[in-house]
Amino acid sequence: MRGNAADFVILGGTVVTGTAGYAQAVAVTAGIISGVGSEDEVLALRGAGTEVVDLHGATLLPGLIEPHTHPDLSAQCYAMADVSGFSHSSAHEVEASLRRSLAAVRKGEWVFAFGLDPMLTPDLGVWDRHRLDALAPLNAVVVMLQSMHTVFVNSAALRAAGIEDDTPDPEGGGHFLRDGEGHLTGAAVEQPAINAFMRFFDQSVGTWKANLRAQYRRYRDAGITTVGIAGLFVPEELMPAFESVTREAPVRAVAYLHQRDAGSSTLKPGDGDDRLRYQGVKFWYDGSPYSGTMLLDEPYLESPLACHVLGIAPGTRGQANFEPIRLLATLKTLREQGWQVITHVQGDRGSREILDVYEQALAGNRNGDHRWRLEHCALISERDIDRAARLGVALSFHVNHVRYYGPELRDAIIGRRRADRLMPLATALRRGHRISLHADSPMYPAAPLDLVRTAVTRRMRTGEPLAPDEGISVEQALRAVTIDAAWQLFADDRLGSIENGKLADFTIVDRNPLAIPAERLDEIEILGTWSGGRPTEA
Repeated sequence: MRGNAADFVILGGTVVTGTAGYAQAVAVTAGIISGVGSEDEVLALRGAGTEVVDLHGATLLPGLIEPHTHPDLSAQCYAMADVSGFSHSSAHEVEASLRRSLAAVRKGEWVFAFGLDPMLTPDLGVWDRHRLDALAPLNAVVVMLQSMHTVFVNSAALRAAGIEDDTPDPEGGGHFLRDGEGHLTGAAVEQPAINAFMRFFDQSVGTWKANLRAQYRRYRDAGITTVGIAGLFVPEELMPAFESVTREAPVRAVAYLHQRDAGSSTLKPGDGDDRLRYQGVKFWYDGSPYSGTMLLDEPYLESPLACHVLGIAPGTRGQANFEPIRLLATLKTLREQGWQVITHVQGDRGSREILDVYEQALAGNRNGDHRWRLEHCALISERDIDRAARLGVALSFHVNHVRYYGPELRDAIIGRRRADRLMPLATALRRGHRISLHADSPMYPAAPLDLVRTAVTRRMRTGEPLAPDEGISVEQALRAVTIDAAWQLFADDRLGSIENGKLADFTIVDRNPLAIPAERLDEIEILGTWSGGRPTEA
């Protein structure tokens, strides 16, 4: 206990400390946790000006952490027309939503939509420029898949962007799909190709700041107090706006530079403050299971969904966005400069190849606590889980692939045998890893307790379990969205648990997640959050 009088004493409920079991009360002084223990112990820290906060039976958790998300992309995507499978159960509903958006704009204006989802909206069928031309003959239209790795555009959008049948694919892994006669289909896959159209989205400063503020509020409403920004997509001219909005946000941010900025940024590791800190660099090695770009040892299934709806050619094994050896010199430089490196990788082959490069880049590293990470890790092998542990490479799992798309992955994309080792959380814990869980918004809604539920139950949206042996305990899953997520962000010295000396960031929920059936975890209500010893505004 500390002797200074507390600004706040929080009591009257359950305190889950995250590292030391339960407590009855918490004291906060100048934004720092100054007492944790019984009510009597903590009340002894009161002074004349101390405010006593009664939880009225609620539960106080360490502030929930989303270690891999995209507030900049989410701000953009959630400002588009909603065509997602979370909101639309049929192709008719999706097309009606697009027509409403088109009716609200003038001829010639661009229309952007986000969330097209062949899994959650199973009757979508094939989308291409001709289908969009029929819906929108007078406007340029861009429709992004929920996975964010593919967009479909119409002929007007292709003309406006200057993309023709003989336009070469951009460097960096992106490509424009063509039919058997060499004509553009209207599909653009991976970021370098998608950017040809997204540059027409409204990036005015006022609109951009308003959208970003709205996204930070979404995080807060989900109980999140800290986010890891996994690769900044912020144009240079908007960086001042990004920094000002982020420092005023109800959540803290640990930011990772985009791979394109590796070596050119004037920032140094650790620059910033407790509201916004620059920590590392993010790379994208492979792509998505739903665009055929997840890099696999064995081909995708040749199913109607994979081949006809998702457009994955028979025999496809995915692709790398660059030759891994090209990354080695850059990674060595980043290691020497002290940057943390995190890399998007989904497939078994992709995980193996990026670990090969990590191993070379980290050879002779004097600082074993570099906490380089692999992001998503859908099909990482046991051998590479062991190798990552030996190299000090942490794993962050995109676990809600199990919940939302598990049936399609199992039955139509990768098959039952590979799906039975999808997102191997329990294996990683047994091999000594401190894992984290993430939703990768806007891919999936930001909801850490929903991630906890999936990690524990391994239930797909159908209610069936997928790879149940990879389920973990509620306590382990909570660590993966609190203290272990903080550790992966190099923030565990000040965040992630309720301990003396740490920042007073809390999430208040209506019931104790450790004391209810795991199947009901997503029923928990978020009552509020605290950041720096103060409740955030509702």
